Amino acid sequence: MQVSKFKLGLLGVLAMSTIAPMAQAEESAWGPITGGVTLTSDYRFRGVSQSDRDAAAQGWLQYDHASGFFANAWASTIDFNDEATADSSIEVDLTAGYNFKIGPETDGSVKVVYYWYADADVPSTLGEYDYWEMIAGVGHDFGKFSVTGELAYSPDFFGETGDAWALTGGAAAPVMDSFLFFTGGLEVSAHVGHQWIDEGIDYLYYDFGASASWESITVDLRWVDTDLETGECSGPDLCEGGVVLSVSADLPG
Repeated sequence: MQVSKFKLGLLGVLAMSTIAPMAQAEESAWGPITGGVTLTSDYRFRGVSQSDRDAAAQGWLQYDHASGFFANAWASTIDFNDEATADSSIEVDLTAGYNFKIGPETDGSVKVVYYWYADADVPSTLGEYDYWEMIAGVGHDFGKFSVTGELAYSPDFFGETGDAWALTGGAAAPVMDSFLFFTGGLEVSAHVGHQWIDEGIDYLYYDFGASASWESITVDLRWVDTDLETGECSGPDLCEGGVVLSVSADLPG
């Protein structure tokens, strides 16, 4: 990743981070706003590295209304090795949605996400990077563990590759109330999903690992992988399995 590109992406993340405390001052006037930052050893999206298996800086802001409606903005540095074409360095995801209760321990959600590659200058000979998805999710808490499911649909996926569907399932379970100095406890989790792309290669993706928290800080360590072969991926090792370490911090209210 070139230094200039990293600085550009990091600037966007830091800008979001500095806005959050000011926005939270308006909480009593029009609703709660939360935010956070993350440093990850490899930004993976559905198993595939978006940062050339290098570190990425990320940040987010979210507004939640008491009715269940929410909106958020999330940003990350990226590296597609496309300096000679689009020269992209940052991804911004803009989301609007609605959370609702299905039962006492069952939650549902619907949302629309726009994936915006803010500084990408994509030539007309290549497919447009920007796209959007409609996503429906459901989760149930069984007490000792919880499960989630999510279905995503895009009418024109990344690179203008046509219709795309992604189905993901997950499970999580707390295993310790405290772990070392992580007073928030230790949790194990796993996800498995399948991506279908009309004009691309369908594939399986999965991850498993553990996360531990202390006050507003969460550390997550997991293995992320796909079933894509080297020749089926956009880079030589972007779809291969690897360990991903992430450290996240919620911004102070």
